[in-house]
Amino acid sequence: MKKTILPVVALLSVLTVVSGCSNASKSKSVDFSSMTLEQIEAKAKEEGHLETVGMPDDWANWGESWAGYTAKYGITHNDTDMASSEELAAFDSEKDSPTRDMGDVGQGHGQIAIDMDVVQGYKPTTWDTIPDWAKDPDGRWILSYLGTYAFLTNVTSVGEEVTSFAQLKDMDCKVNVGDVVRGTSSQLGVIAAAYACGGDLDNLQPGIDYFKELAEAGRIDVGNLSSQRFAMGEIDVALQWDYNLLTWRDIAKQDNPSLECVAHVASDGALQSGYCLVFNKYSPHPHATALAIEYLLSDEGQIHRAKGYATPIRDVELPAEVEAMRIPSTEYGTAIPLTDNLKLTEACETVAQMWEDEIIPLLS
Repeated sequence: MKKTILPVVALLSVLTVVSGCSNASKSKSVDFSSMTLEQIEAKAKEEGHLETVGMPDDWANWGESWAGYTAKYGITHNDTDMASSEELAAFDSEKDSPTRDMGDVGQGHGQIAIDMDVVQGYKPTTWDTIPDWAKDPDGRWILSYLGTYAFLTNVTSVGEEVTSFAQLKDMDCKVNVGDVVRGTSSQLGVIAAAYACGGDLDNLQPGIDYFKELAEAGRIDVGNLSSQRFAMGEIDVALQWDYNLLTWRDIAKQDNPSLECVAHVASDGALQSGYCLVFNKYSPHPHATALAIEYLLSDEGQIHRAKGYATPIRDVELPAEVEAMRIPSTEYGTAIPLTDNLKLTEACETVAQMWEDEIIPLLS
């Protein structure tokens, strides 16, 4: 699974070395405000290709979007899967000879991309329907979808469906939150527990204390957090983004029909965070990139995210068959959007260090 995060200090150290080894080229940013959508489309078709990073086919249903984009515009596409920090480092390191056009980075990396000066702005025609908190005012990053923290329970082994951190605490099953030291999504699991126990981004200790109690009881599954292990019945409860868990549920149903697995949004710590589209300032195919942003934020593109079980950033009407595949919308009423990107990034770094110091010694 991608979407890991390097500590900001480590990332900046890497970039300092990279910057010292090359001379920055002139910006290849394009003034799209002076162009019509028809002109952008025509130029995009001339460019004929789009190269992305961190947007693989099997994450949030990107594959259907790329197939639709190519079918609609005749523009070929290729992706190289990367973690958020790696995507931005690639933009910076290749600026003298760029090969990448755009990426999908964790919400907290939007401002980092601006600070690194590796992104340019584009405002799609759906701009006014995107919440202000979900976009940079100049369009240099735009959230395209959200994930909500949820539980996926192997009901066959556990015997009941987990719906809250409070309920899970009083059970005797094991829970797998993944690699908290390295993974953003796993760090958010600890932060979600903090919120469920009365904490927040400024008070993370309740989340650590929650998992410390589970660790002392031998209830943390330290094995790999994966769809394969879940489908094999090796994981009791998985704590992750809803769109990942629902995909795993489908895989489990297909690979192991005897396994009953059910996903629920956490009723007492349903943190909600998303991923940003970022447009490489040095993009070799800038018009194809702008057109891709248009497509991904159109009704069609947003429905693709919903079919991949993510929550579209725009309020679009979903087909009934898509709604039926998802967790009921009523469970999202307790969702807690995280809108302070800088504080979120800092909290993830803090949780990683606290986990290493306070939890890992209990797992050996």
